[in-house]
Amino acid sequence: MDITVLPTLHRRISQATLKLVLAFGLVGVLLCTGFFFAGRAPDSLVSRNYDSVALARQMSTALAGWRFPELYVGKDRAAWQAEFELALAGARANVTETGEQAAVDAVARSWSELLLAGPEDADMGYNHVRMQLNALVLLNEEGIRQRIAEGRWWRDIVFTVGVALFLACTLWAFFQTDAIAARIAHPLRRAAEVLQARPPLRKPLRLPAPQTLEVRILFEEFTRLWARLSQLDAVNLSRLIAEKNKLAVLLDAAEDAVLMLGPGGAVEHASSRMLALLGLTSRDVLGKVWADLSSTAPNYLALRAVLHSGLTGSRDIALADPEQPGDVRGTGSERWFSARRRVVEEPGRGARAVAGPKQTLGQVFLLTEITEKKRRDALRAEMMDWISHELKTPVQSLGLAADLLARRPESAVDPDLSALVATVREDAARLRTVAAQFLDIARMSPHALELRPAPLDLRDCLPRWLQPFEPAAREAGVTLHCDVAPGLPPVFLDQERFAWVLSNLVSNALRAVPEGGAVMVGAELEGEGLLALRVADNGPGIDAELAGRLFEPFSHRRAAGRRLSIAGLGLAISRAIVEGHGGTLHYTPAPEGGSIFTVCLPLPEREAETDGGRA
Repeated sequence: MDITVLPTLHRRISQATLKLVLAFGLVGVLLCTGFFFAGRAPDSLVSRNYDSVALARQMSTALAGWRFPELYVGKDRAAWQAEFELALAGARANVTETGEQAAVDAVARSWSELLLAGPEDADMGYNHVRMQLNALVLLNEEGIRQRIAEGRWWRDIVFTVGVALFLACTLWAFFQTDAIAARIAHPLRRAAEVLQARPPLRKPLRLPAPQTLEVRILFEEFTRLWARLSQLDAVNLSRLIAEKNKLAVLLDAAEDAVLMLGPGGAVEHASSRMLALLGLTSRDVLGKVWADLSSTAPNYLALRAVLHSGLTGSRDIALADPEQPGDVRGTGSERWFSARRRVVEEPGRGARAVAGPKQTLGQVFLLTEITEKKRRDALRAEMMDWISHELKTPVQSLGLAADLLARRPESAVDPDLSALVATVREDAARLRTVAAQFLDIARMSPHALELRPAPLDLRDCLPRWLQPFEPAAREAGVTLHCDVAPGLPPVFLDQERFAWVLSNLVSNALRAVPEGGAVMVGAELEGEGLLALRVADNGPGIDAELAGRLFEPFSHRRAAGRRLSIAGLGLAISRAIVEGHGGTLHYTPAPEGGSIFTVCLPLPEREAETDGGRA
């Protein structure tokens, strides 16, 4: 079929609009004509009735002047007679009512009889003529009332007919526009229904017959695109299957146990190592909701409590060794894993990434075995406990001896002895600090920390925590700023522990910034459900070699060009405390030089209950 045979959408609308304009124009002309004639004809007849009444009054005046000339001295009887006959002739020419001609003839006869009557019959003839004139006036007045009533009736008829025509035209216009809209929308609606049915690819797309040229062109282009998409699907289907198989092989070959969940929480992939930990097969988990698997295995119950959408950062979890069945908890056969969560989002393209949030395609959970790391940490903790215990007694004795020496009189007299005693006391205090740090390192695991979180408002806490550093900042010539965004929700924190984290970061920044520099502390919302606390400075920054191991224990060393190094045990302990709160601590170099330490904490809506239970 030639597409040029179909009318265009513009032509359809133009024709329908022209019909509507002509219909309403015709109705308007008919209404104007009806109102014109309905008002004009009665007015003309009423005007003639008024003329007849005026002529009758004129004849009555002329009759009185003719009969009583002594009262009407302006004219003689001949003039009054002529005026009467002139008005009578006008009345004969202005007959409008039924019976008016007979009334005019009766007036003429009575006038003729009056002219022929003698003096003794003049009064009777006069009265008879006046009676006939009054009858003529009454007849015309009644005609005037009838004409007015008839005019109202015709006006009501014309108004009713006009309203009926207008309503009929309006109804016809509604059906006409609805028919146009149906001709345009029906094919599009049918096409939408066909697409909503999700027809399979590589089959012809059956669209309804279009009724306009534009819709026909649109459907043909869409059909061609559908055919092209079917060809691409046929070509790429085998390639996609091969890529999926390769991805499955790579995930199974990875050392980490991998679990992939779709947007609805259904399991889309589970690596062989994850299945071995669960003690299930792929048939038991694929396509099923992760939180509702029909299994009571201890490892599945433990993982289900950890692997959920509320997991932030990393979480350590102990699982039974699948190679040694039975209850092996506490026997040394358990295996430790670090659980992490990654969200898979649709990549943004162009303006779409700016227009709104990205669509979540799923989430991936990774389990990294850390059994050996746990054992090394346990050995390290034991070593730290032993070292701190062994240092505690001699350090206390050394400090006590130094205090006793400082109290002796000769120490005050001999300046050299006093200096030596002061040195011993300082070294004893430093050894006590090192022993305390050994204990903190031994308890540095996020799950070994004894946290007591409570809801805190950072707008109140931050200025109070920073107040002890203001004198030191003024003495060093460093500006200390605090900027907290308004409307921050409260967060669950251990006030004592977290104040130590902020104290460590701020003290490091003050030591690193030269005189005239600045240290900025700020808090604001970042992303969905996260609060970011930043400590930034405009100092010389940290070299790349040291930045790679900032948070590692025992990496303390003196940096070139600085009064004191900022990389030591404090940052490692700070990160452990932050991770114990379910957050993260990381370092980034400032764009214009300097350092930025960022603490990201989850808001209590999601993490309050789990963090409180962990503490």
